[in-house]
Amino acid sequence: MFINISHKYKSKNFDKRKKKISFIIIHYTETKNLNEAINLLTSKTRRVSCHYIIDLDGSIYNLVDVDHRAWHAGESKWKRSEDINSRSIGIEIVNPGEISYKKYKKKQISSLVKLLIKLKKKFKIANNKILGHSDIAPLRKIDPGKHFPWKVLSENSLGIWVDEKISNLPLDKRQLNTLLKNLKRIGYPYIKDEKFTQNNKKIINSFHRHHLNKLVDKFPTQTSLNKSNDLLKKMFD
Repeated sequence: MFINISHKYKSKNFDKRKKKISFIIIHYTETKNLNEAINLLTSKTRRVSCHYIIDLDGSIYNLVDVDHRAWHAGESKWKRSEDINSRSIGIEIVNPGEISYKKYKKKQISSLVKLLIKLKKKFKIANNKILGHSDIAPLRKIDPGKHFPWKVLSENSLGIWVDEKISNLPLDKRQLNTLLKNLKRIGYPYIKDEKFTQNNKKIINSFHRHHLNKLVDKFPTQTSLNKSNDLLKKMFD
C-alpha cells in the first residue's frame, strides 16, 4: 500500500530510542490548524514532538524519524511498561480538542487507517497496544478525545473494540471493585486500590472516553463492567 508522506517539516525534539517499538499512541494537536501545530511541535522551548502529524486534508507529515524517540507521551505507563516514548510511535491529528471540538475529517481518519496498517505490519504492533494518549496518561490527558472513532479503526483490524448496549444501572461497591481490577488487567496505569478515589474516577473516565464515550463524566454502569469483561476475553482469547 503506497502512502504519500511529506518530509517538509522536521522537529529536533527527540533523543535516542532505548526500547523496541511496541506501541502506537494517537493524539490530537489541540490547535486550529497545521501551522500552529508545527510551531508547537518544533519549538525549542516547548520540547514536544511526534513522529507523524495528519492535517485536516489528510496529508501526512513525518516530523521525527521512527528510529528516534519523539517526545509525545510524557509521563505515562501501560501495564508494566514505562517510558512509553521509547516504546512507541506518536501520531498527532490536527484538531482543536474538546473545548472547541470539531469532528475529525473523514480524510484524516482514512489517512490514519492507512498509516496504522503500514506501521502495525512493519513493527508487528499488537492491537491492544494501539492506544490514545489518555489511555497511557489518564490522570492528566484526554486526547484524542471522546469523539475519536475507535470503532472505525477496529473495522480495519486496528485496536480492540466490542459493542455493548448502554445500561443506566449503576454499579454497586463490589462491581466497582471488579471494574477497577479489570481496568488494571487491561493495562490502565496508576490504579493503586479498588476504591472510588479522584484518581480512579479519572482512570474510569479515560476508559469510557475510549470505549464508552456516552458515559464520559458519568458514574460507571453495568455496561462499563460488561465492556471491561468482554475486552479482557478478546485480549486473552
